Amino acid sequence: MESQRTPKRRPDDGRRAQLIAAATRVVARDGVAAATTRRIAQEAGVPHGLVHYWFSGKDELLEEVVQGMLRQLEAVTSVPAAAGSSGRSAAEDVIDRFRSAFAVAESDDRGRQIALFELTTWSLRSPDHREVARTQYAAYRATAASVTSAWLAEHKVELPGAPDVLAQFVAALFDGVNLAWLADPDGTRPDEIFALASTLLAQFARDNEDAVR
Repeated sequence: MESQRTPKRRPDDGRRAQLIAAATRVVARDGVAAATTRRIAQEAGVPHGLVHYWFSGKDELLEEVVQGMLRQLEAVTSVPAAAGSSGRSAAEDVIDRFRSAFAVAESDDRGRQIALFELTTWSLRSPDHREVARTQYAAYRATAASVTSAWLAEHKVELPGAPDVLAQFVAALFDGVNLAWLADPDGTRPDEIFALASTLLAQFARDNEDAVR
């Protein structure tokens, strides 16, 4: 295991962010196992000792990589629904939202997408860092909740617990589709999955309307 010394905390001259960016590139390109502090220092073009000047070791640096990726993911997936969604059917609206979100994943760097899953398993295998994975998936649910809440309001669906349940469903569905697509893009057809999900959600909305009449 790499050194776990407590790093000195001094005013950041930009080197800390430089090392996090270098670690993100190494993880996305070569994987977590290859992301040693020495490799990261080489990627950043700085002396190896500088890594331990700013970080206690690889684990702390990887935790920062996860947090940075989550902030970027939140920024690109928190885009409002496509203009003109008002007045569309519940099914049309939700499939457009799924398609827009998946377009972000498709256009993203493949290595970065794989790195997010790899960092999840790294976190789950590290007793001291399991909270990182929980934080990661809480962020996914929060992003999904912002979308589902808007959809529920637009289509006047009112059901106790619905926003939380739908956020869990959408986050789990999208996460699973993304992983399946990365593993087997030819055998995974996201649009067909999203079409089925939109039909199910639209039926959910209709059933709810009938129940509250």
